[in-house]
Amino acid sequence: MKNFINKHYRALKTTKNHWLRKTAGVLLVIGGILGFLPVLGFWMLPLGLALLAVDWPIARRLSRRMNVWLGRRRQQFQSQPKASVTVAATKPRPTKLHRRTASHHGRRNGR
Repeated sequence: MKNFINKHYRALKTTKNHWLRKTAGVLLVIGGILGFLPVLGFWMLPLGLALLAVDWPIARRLSRRMNVWLGRRRQQFQSQPKASVTVAATKPRPTKLHRRTASHHGRRNGR
């Protein structure tokens, strides 16, 4: 599937028919903006900007900024240590019974 998408994206990006590339890019950007809808997805936005970046300098700048941002986010995500979940180290939350007992002995609000 990835090879199929890469092949057609590369062909669309290098085609002489710039109207097809611009139309597809604009439609993909609009679909990416409406990515919260069930059929469309947010993956369309970077793909549309990449297609528009061939012809329009403003789209080239937006595409470059988005690629840098995504690269930084990926580095931050990969550099975070994996957190292991330990049940014994967690402190139990006080229940209503504990709060009533604490206030019954003359202590209020942890004083």
